[in-house]
Amino acid sequence: MLQKNKSHRILAIGITAALVLVGCNDDSNSNSNTTPNVNNPTNPSETTGNLLGTVVDQISLEPIVNAMITVAGQQYTSDANGNFQLDNLKIGEAVTLLITAEGYPERTFTTSVSNSTVLEVEYQLNNDPTIVSVTQIASEAFNLVVEDLGAQVRIPANALQRADGQPIVGKVTVSMDVVTPSVDSEEMPGGYGIVGGGFMESWGALIITAQDEDNNNLVLVEGNMASLVIPVSTRSLAPLQAQLPLFFYNALQQGWVQTSTARLQTLVDGTQVYTADVDEIGAWNVDVAMDTINVIGCVADTDGVRINNALVKGDGINYSAITTAATNSNGDFSLPVRRDSKMLVLAQNGNRTSNAKSIVTANGNYRITDGCLTVSTENDNLSIRLTWGAQPEDVDSHLLTPSGDHIFFGNEGRLSAAPFANLDIDDTDSFGPEFITVRNLMIGRYRYGVENFSETKNPGLKNSPVNVFLTGPTIRSRTLTPTLNDNNIDSIFWYSFDLVVDERCNITYESVNRWLTDDEALDTFEVVESTPRYCVAP
Repeated sequence: MLQKNKSHRILAIGITAALVLVGCNDDSNSNSNTTPNVNNPTNPSETTGNLLGTVVDQISLEPIVNAMITVAGQQYTSDANGNFQLDNLKIGEAVTLLITAEGYPERTFTTSVSNSTVLEVEYQLNNDPTIVSVTQIASEAFNLVVEDLGAQVRIPANALQRADGQPIVGKVTVSMDVVTPSVDSEEMPGGYGIVGGGFMESWGALIITAQDEDNNNLVLVEGNMASLVIPVSTRSLAPLQAQLPLFFYNALQQGWVQTSTARLQTLVDGTQVYTADVDEIGAWNVDVAMDTINVIGCVADTDGVRINNALVKGDGINYSAITTAATNSNGDFSLPVRRDSKMLVLAQNGNRTSNAKSIVTANGNYRITDGCLTVSTENDNLSIRLTWGAQPEDVDSHLLTPSGDHIFFGNEGRLSAAPFANLDIDDTDSFGPEFITVRNLMIGRYRYGVENFSETKNPGLKNSPVNVFLTGPTIRSRTLTPTLNDNNIDSIFWYSFDLVVDERCNITYESVNRWLTDDEALDTFEVVESTPRYCVAP
């Protein structure tokens, strides 16, 4: 683990924040042998919520018209503003969206609503290098490869047919999406729930889709097999096993089903992959069922009122999985997480997100003892979550408030008083996450940037990859990545975006997307004291 110190660089003016344990292991109430059912979270409400989605181009952020959104076999189309709406979604239940648009590869997203308010989410499409497609006649063999990752899908000639048994129309397009759960656990379609109960952690996954020219879904002809090469992608430091279970995502049952095993191989260039032959087109995942304990805590608002039906998430830091639970009528939750592990825990109530806490578990249940996860009562807050890959090892978030406070590892900030911004979690040994919470938004301009503290350039931030997830009540949730390559730039600092807050707490997002020299970064994030003015949400 890299140690941060004052002599390393001018921006590094403080000592790194250690991950603080915020509770204790509660062996007296251990329930480690209980496997929660993925479709039955703790004390769920039967109420439903709605989702307003917007499909945009990742670089221009312009809306994408006539994008096709497929959810559980139902199809929706984005309007002239890129918008679509999903109604009557069961609270706390993962919903998988397959989004296609002309000129873009297919993308799969997983979303869930946490209460009966309308959740607004922005879905960005781009020419992601982890997605490849091949269009040709069905009588030819399909071979899809992402060479940089070692991923591959092979389908024999004449091995595809329409799911409804009718003749294939025109040419066939087969797509492969490489899922990298070590970088972004939210990327996994359908979450990590196992059909019949329990959760799994992932070592990598592929999503395969096949359609003819009329967008009819295709399946494998009985007796044919597709060959998969799945790159290893995990936050776990445990030695890789020679064989691991292979799971298939069953869309009807909304969960994963183990079908066979995958075998570990090392490619010529040293890349480690798992290989398997499969008999279905869809999402395939190399996983192990988790031995779980429960994190016990509560969720409240900033007035101290407990929140019913808040969605609580546990995102692994040294394993690749996300588990979820819902709070009961008293705001209490019991969240299943992996035994003997480290994870981030946070809560969502509609489009408001709580502060995040870092938890380290042992063999027994873990009880949070320093207060509830707290969600703001007002529409005057936001959160910023940073993740990246195995390298660079240490990547840092930087936020400059309108009052001139620089929030980063050297100045964590605080939420109970000015500047009402805090670096909840600082990660120094690959993948992240780093998590910043802002409450009581100030009127004026916030600036956000990402620093490659390790200073390694192979890869740099662009190819790591970096993901910044921005969410708040008065701004659309969006995921941001550098679109400019930093390999040949003498810079380790990506100035990502500005947020301009008005008097009524409305936030205007302004993309910057520039690489800064050290001097430019110092000037941009210079601490200049000014009197803060706070917005008042309607």
